Order: sequence, then structure tokens, then C-alpha cells
Amino acid sequence: MTESTFIGGSDNPNAVPHPSAAAPVSEVVRGRIAIVIIVLMVLVADVAVYHAAGYFGPAVFFVGAVVLLFVGIPGRCVSRTSIILTVMLVIISWRLACNGGGMLVVAGLWLIHALVLALRRETPFFLETLVFAAQSIPGGYEFLSAINSQLRERVLKPVDEGKSSRMLDIGLPAVSAVVFAGIFVMANPDVLNWVSGGLADMFRSIGNFFEHFSPFETAFWCAIAWITAGLLRPVIGGFLTDESDSTTSVREPGEAPMYNAFRNTLITVITLFGVYLIFEFKPPWFQKLPEGFHYSGYAHQGAAWLTVALALATVMLSLIFRGLTLCDPRLGRLRKLAWIWSALNFVLAIAVYHRMLIYIDYNGMTRMRVVGLLGITSVVVGFALVMIKISQLKNFLWLIRRQLWIVSVAAFVFVVLPVDSLIHRYNVRQILNGNPAPIVQITEHPLDNEALPVLLPLCEAEDGRIRFGMQAMLLNRLDTLQIRHEEDEAAGWTAWQKSTNDSRLALQAAEPDWTAFRSPQERNIAWRELKDFAFANWW
Repeated sequence: MTESTFIGGSDNPNAVPHPSAAAPVSEVVRGRIAIVIIVLMVLVADVAVYHAAGYFGPAVFFVGAVVLLFVGIPGRCVSRTSIILTVMLVIISWRLACNGGGMLVVAGLWLIHALVLALRRETPFFLETLVFAAQSIPGGYEFLSAINSQLRERVLKPVDEGKSSRMLDIGLPAVSAVVFAGIFVMANPDVLNWVSGGLADMFRSIGNFFEHFSPFETAFWCAIAWITAGLLRPVIGGFLTDESDSTTSVREPGEAPMYNAFRNTLITVITLFGVYLIFEFKPPWFQKLPEGFHYSGYAHQGAAWLTVALALATVMLSLIFRGLTLCDPRLGRLRKLAWIWSALNFVLAIAVYHRMLIYIDYNGMTRMRVVGLLGITSVVVGFALVMIKISQLKNFLWLIRRQLWIVSVAAFVFVVLPVDSLIHRYNVRQILNGNPAPIVQITEHPLDNEALPVLLPLCEAEDGRIRFGMQAMLLNRLDTLQIRHEEDEAAGWTAWQKSTNDSRLALQAAEPDWTAFRSPQERNIAWRELKDFAFANWW
């Protein structure tokens, strides 16, 4: 990186100005803005991240980082992609403020790098974003090294060229005055005593100030400054490559040696899928499930294996329609077979969803079933991408980039959704409608504080075991929430969580109606009876 890159942020690393050429004022200003952005980023990160006692601090940091990076990136481009990524970061910050977690922080860090890429007119593909994040280390070095080079050039270069240096014109007299003033002070005992007392107070104040900072905090400052510099002035770019399959443009049409093998393979899998789907759509699709039906094996494990079949079909079609196959004059016949197999794959996807819904209908929703539904959806969307690849002659790079996008979006949806609130809203509705089986998902799985108000209707359930057991559990959780509220108030604003506070207030409002339990022993007995009841019947 040249000096001009530092002070002006030029995106062309090959543009090297003449050594004697002065940088335009606007470029100098942009370089100074970059330094101010780095300092502000360090301050925000120190307050909101390093000294954070909870996840509200990182929520504030991500919002501040978006604003600072937007101001600091030269030639930024506001596009649909950058707007979408900004909205995603705002959602991440909101969820961190409501009910934070480590995965939200990781998602926020990835989105920050993706947003910087988008603002720099690059497409934020997943793997390219990781490479861009890695380059922030050498990018930060180049940026900070450019500061040193620029200072040397401004101070010493004019002297070497026989010209006056403005910084030396001011700095050298100032340094000389300080040195000789110190000598004169040392020579006068009365002045020395007065000055030494003042200096002692000043150095004592400085020492007290720096006692608040540890070596680890200083290292944290340096890391934030370094990475921010690398994001503002990256050393690499130009990730965009041609994503159309160029095989047909560089080769003459001709018969592909693997055409017959691919054709026979497609005919075979079409036949196999057709026979299997006839079997799949027999009972239990159209009749009541028999007593002792193996829900876990059929709906859980079976759905997982069918999802693997869909994913494998995606890979097979991607490998068939590439290279020399696209130059074969018989490609149209192969495509017809591919469309038939694709239709069967989408029918198979319906079967997978059906199996998952059977399991959900049996004993309710869980976090892992949400993951399963998102995973199946990702595979189905990925298969649709393969169809687009085949019809538009896109290459494998095009497919991989967008497949990774699909997985990333699915992960984002999972981490930002209030999953426990949603799944237990469904479970509570099922229980109150006469299907008590989902109670096992409440008694046997961890439960976020965010979902506690959703369970309040169960405290009025007709079944006494459910009613008293839920009252006992919620009273215990209320005690925990009150202790945490006191700890969070002592820790400061960075520990605040909206969902925890809302749940505490909701349980406090309902507590007077729960008169059955006042001792921990009574609560534990009621809760244990409910757990044993749920585990024995539906686990």
C-alpha cells in the first residue's frame, strides 16, 4: 500500500503517484477521518464490549460499528445488498438486547465484514467474506505502516530536499524550550521544589488514571484499532468472477464420453424414486397411526435419511450438468430426465416435511425440530438452485456461493428467532386443546427466560399435575430472575436484557394467584411429579 492509499483510500493498489506530488486536500481529510473512526471504534468497543457485563453492550457496539464504518469507508456504495445487511445487523442488535447469546455475536461479526464488502461494491459471498476478514490483519499493518511513512516524509523529507519543514519549524523550538527550561529549573532549588511538587501531583493523577487499564485491555485496544484499519483500507479486493459456464464457448459441440453413463443413471434413479414414493405415500399418510407406532424411527431418523437423499441428489445433478456434457448435442434429452427426477425430488421433500409434522404432532415442538425444518428447507431451496444452474448454464462456483448463502440465511433465521417462545406457544396451545404430550418438551429441555410468560396459561390447566407443576416451576424461576435483576442492576447498563426484565414483570404480576406453594420443598415435589408424569408417558 502506498502513502496515497493511506491518506486518500485509493482502491487501485497499482496507482502510485509521483513522489513529489502533493496529495489533494480531500484525500488528506479522508485519511484523517479514518484515524478518527479508528479512535472512536476503540472507545465504543472498550465501553460496550470489553467492559460489558452482558449482551446489551455488544448490541450497542454493532450499531455504533455500522455507523462508524459507513462514515469511514471511502467511495462507499449504498446498494440493496448493503441495506439488507444493515437491517440484518439491526435485527441482531435487537435480539442481543432482548435475549443475547454467543451465536448472535458471531453472526454480528460476520455481518459486519459482509457489510463492509457490500459498501465497497463487492458481493459478500460467504467464503469471500471469510477471506476478507482474514485480510484485515495485513490490511491493518499496511494502514498503520503508512502513518509512520507519512510522518517521516512530512518531517524529514523537506530537509533532505533542502526545504523548510513546518513540523520541525514548530517542534524543534518547542522541544528545545522544554529541555533548557528543565535545566534551569534544576539549577534553582526554590523553583525546583515548586515544580517538582506540581509534577508529582500530575504524574500521580496520570498513574491513578492508568491503573484502571490492564495490559489485556491495552491489547484489546490495539486489536480493535488494527482490525478497523484493515476494514477501512483493505489490501485485497476484486472477488467477482465469471459465474457462467464457459465450456460451450471454448469447445466445439461433440458427444460427451460420460453421456450414456449419466443418462442411464438418471433413468435408474427416476425408477427407484418412483417405486419408493409409491411405498412412501401408503399408510400412515391416509389412516390413523397404529398403537405402538415407532415415531422416532419413522419421523425423526427417517426424515434425516430422506434429507440426505435430497442433498445427494443435489450433488449428483450438479456433477452431471457440467463440463463436456453441456457441449453434447443430446443435452436436451438429458435435461428432460433431470426435470422428471427433480419433480420426484420435490415430491420426496413433501414426504420429509410430512414425517417431521408427524413427530411434531405426536409430542410437540423442540429447538432441534426447528433446526430440522430449516435444514430441510435449505436442501429444497438448494435443489431449486441446481435447476437454475442447469437451465442458465451456470458453473459450480455460482452454485456453491449461493448454496452457502442459503445455509447462512437459515442459520441467521435460527439465531434471531425467539425459538423457545415460538415452540412453546405451539406446545401450550396443544396441551390446552387436550393433547398433554408436549408437556415433556417443557419438563425435559432447557428453557430460555424469554419463553416463561408463554407458559402462564398452563398454570390454569384442568389437569392438576400440569397446573401445580407449572406454578411451582415458574415460582422457582421468578426467584432466579429477581436475583439476576439485582445482579444486573449492580453490573450496569451493559447487562440489561429486555426479555429477562419482561419475564420477571409478567411472573410477578401472576404470582399472587399461585397460593398453593410457598416453600421450596412443596414446589420441588410438585415439579418432580410433573416431570415423572411427562417422562413416563411421552419421552
